[in-house]
Amino acid sequence: MKTIQRDFYLQELISKKENGMIKVVTGIRRCGKSYLLFELYRNYLLSIGVKEENIIMLALDAVQNAPYRDPLKLSEYITSKVVDKSQMHYVFIDEI
Repeated sequence: MKTIQRDFYLQELISKKENGMIKVVTGIRRCGKSYLLFELYRNYLLSIGVKEENIIMLALDAVQNAPYRDPLKLSEYITSKVVDKSQMHYVFIDEI
């Protein structure tokens, strides 16, 4: 299977990385939104020295993550993953 790099969209995320705004990736089904975040952008962050534990990833369509569809449980989960509040954390939520 050939991988499409999605350089344009990756650069868009990178260029707006530290602007304090929430990023929403939209598109038709199966166009690579999840791959863009969970693979390409995650790998980029790791390559610039972001620690693995500072990248919080959650796919809400996974059965094991169903409890986090409740906003309060989701908030508790994310808060529990943020150990060092002095460092930037990146939260990727798929199928929100």
